Amino acid sequence: MSSLNLNELIARAVNGDKAALNEVVTSIEKLVYNLAVKMLWNVEDAQDASQEILIRVVRNLGTFKFESSFNT
Repeated sequence: MSSLNLNELIARAVNGDKAALNEVVTSIEKLVYNLAVKMLWNVEDAQDASQEILIRVVRNLGTFKFESSFNT
């Protein structure tokens, strides 16, 4: 998915589009999990951390300013 498409999805999600929000989360969940595994070295801890991170992403999506790549 290109960042232009991801930015469009984020904008739609912020405006209440639940399908767009689901696509945003789906597009980053593996990235988040893989990073958590690398940092925590434990699958169960990585699963818990990933869930918490994704919840924070959803809660704070409206503060994203589109000044950098969303994946960073």
